[in-house]
Amino acid sequence: MSGGIEDYWLESSLKISPIEQVQTLKDFYTNQFGFDEKNVQLIKDAIKLETKDHSTLYGKTATGTVNGKNVNGWFMGYVETKNNTYFFATNIENNHHANGIIATDITKSILEDKGIY
Repeated sequence: MSGGIEDYWLESSLKISPIEQVQTLKDFYTNQFGFDEKNVQLIKDAIKLETKDHSTLYGKTATGTVNGKNVNGWFMGYVETKNNTYFFATNIENNHHANGIIATDITKSILEDKGIY
């Protein structure tokens, strides 16, 4: 935890790729970790964002800040539809204008273009 106890996931050597984010989320969703199902459902309920047209969007944003500048934005989550569950992770980078809200907007646009959400 080279970034310190409060910021180790933001300004440190800890790295995770979007592919690793999706795999971890899929493993959590299917409870490959063996957590108590009640706790898994509590987290799923906590990240539920909205429902429209019989699809539900779940997700979490994050903004990475280095030296006081927002250098990357994340939005990761999944969409549950009647017939499928779609997992995603979006990471955007910029020298000083990236954040989770922008990553969310980009992701929602892509999900809409693909007819998923």
